[in-house]
Amino acid sequence: MKLQLSPSIYILEDKEGAYHIIHTAIRRIRTFKVDNLVKEVIDTLAEEKEESEIKRHLEERYTPGDVCSCIDALEKAGIVRRYEPEQIINSPFSRQISFLDELTESWEETCKLQERLQNSRIAVFGVGGIGTWIVNGLYQIGIGEIRISDPDIVQKTNLNRQLYYGSKDIGRKKVEVLKDKIPDAKIISFTTEVSPEADLEAIVDNVDFIVNCADYPSVAETTRIIDSVARKRKIPYSVAGGYNMHLGMVGPIIAPGETACFDCFLAYQKASDSLQGMKIVKNIEQTGSLGPIAGAVANMHVVDIFKYITGRGRYNKNRFAEINFLDLSIEWREFDKNPKCKVCHLD
Repeated sequence: MKLQLSPSIYILEDKEGAYHIIHTAIRRIRTFKVDNLVKEVIDTLAEEKEESEIKRHLEERYTPGDVCSCIDALEKAGIVRRYEPEQIINSPFSRQISFLDELTESWEETCKLQERLQNSRIAVFGVGGIGTWIVNGLYQIGIGEIRISDPDIVQKTNLNRQLYYGSKDIGRKKVEVLKDKIPDAKIISFTTEVSPEADLEAIVDNVDFIVNCADYPSVAETTRIIDSVARKRKIPYSVAGGYNMHLGMVGPIIAPGETACFDCFLAYQKASDSLQGMKIVKNIEQTGSLGPIAGAVANMHVVDIFKYITGRGRYNKNRFAEINFLDLSIEWREFDKNPKCKVCHLD
C-alpha cells in the first residue's frame, strides 16, 4: 500500500515555521506547529512511496517507531493517505473520492463511503423538470441502482427545463429516453403513476432512499401517497418537487422514526400560510419555469441525498430552504415533531 500527501490540500509555511493546511474541497484551514520529523516526512512524500521506503530514508535520524507515529498522526489529520493506486486510477469517481477523502480520517473510511454510494438503490418518482436532473446527479455520484417511474411522454414544452430530452424524443416515454441517454447507469424503469390506486411496492422494494418529484395533481398529494409506503418500510425520502418561477425549495428529507414526519411538515406549512382560509377567486393554471433554476434546485437535492447517505455534513432534517434566484437570498424554515402527531407516535 502506497503513501502520499493528500492531492487536494495546500501546505503553507509561515515565518515562525508553522504549517497551514488548507483543505480545498471543504475550505478548512488548520495550523500546526511542526518539528523536523514532520517536515522531512512531508518532503519525502512529494512523490508517493511505500512506508518502508520512508523508514529507510529516515532511519539514520529517527527510530522506525517515531516515523510510524508521525505518519499515523499525519494520516489522522488528513494530510497523508494510504491507498492502493489502482483504486483511484481505475475509478471514474477519482475526483469524488478525493473530495470524500477530506471528510474522513482514513483511506479505508473513504473507500467505504464511496462503496456505500455505489451499493445504494434509489427510486425517483417523476422524471420531469426536477427529476431528470436528479437522476443525472445520482448517476454522477455513483448510485448503484436508480429506479425511475413516470407515465408521461416527452412533449415540446418539456425541452426548456428537462434534461436529456430533445426534439427527436417527442412522443416517447420519458423513462425510456432516460435509459437510452444514460446507458452506463443501472436504471430500472416503470410507468406507474403516483395515485391512491397505484401499486408502488415493486418500485420501492429494497431501495435505500426515495425521491419524490411527481407533481400531479400536486407534490403534497403525491408525497402523502409515497409517505404511506415509505413509512411502512422505514425508507427515508426527499420531497423534491418544489420550484416555481424564480423560487426553489430544497428539503426536507423525511426519515421515518428519525425526523418529523410529513404530516408535521404539512401542519407547519399550513400554520405558516398567511393566505390560509382566503377565498380563491382564480386558481393557478400554469407557472413559468427556467431550466437553470430547475437544474440548480435538483442538484442541491442531490447534495442533500449525498450527505444523508454518507453521513457527512448536515442534511435538511426538520428544515427546508426557500431560495429566491433573483437575488440569491435564502430563507431557512425549521419545523419539529408535533407533540400531538399520531404518525410520529407510531414511528
